Amino acid sequence: MAAEIVHIEFRSANFARTTEFYARLFDWRTEQNASASYMKLSGGALSGGWVRADLVQAPGPIAYLAVDDLAAKLAEVERAGGRILVQKLPFAGGGEIGLFADPDGNIMGLWHRKGGAASAAPPATTTPTSTASAAAKSTAPVEKPAGKAPAKPAPVAKAASAAKKPAKKK
Repeated sequence: MAAEIVHIEFRSANFARTTEFYARLFDWRTEQNASASYMKLSGGALSGGWVRADLVQAPGPIAYLAVDDLAAKLAEVERAGGRILVQKLPFAGGGEIGLFADPDGNIMGLWHRKGGAASAAPPATTTPTSTASAAAKSTAPVEKPAGKAPAKPAPVAKAASAAKKPAKKK
């Protein structure tokens, strides 16, 4: 059976503007989490939401696919030429996710629901916590598959406290 997209995340620089835009066009309703870092789409058939733009490192939306075995599917991703960004991260409300970049640099998420089948969609109140940011911060070493070009890494913001290079000696 083909994997289904069970959740999708977008970025938003202004939750109020995003809410007004989608409410006006599609009659969508949203709810913010307590920390104002995530806004979920409520009442729709699709599980989705928006991450505050300053927390996002992914260059575009992240679609999450349901899987029965997260570790096995991530191993398949590597064998196929993808790059693992996050091996395992808890998913708010149950389960865990992993993130990878495909050979073209697109970031995708895999979601494993604890104690359930992959085909079940995540609860409507469930949202990954800053997964794109976690992907960018992942430092796990990744082996490159032989004979395949590596996936392009997602852009990562430079740290504000980057150390200066020492001056060259003459």
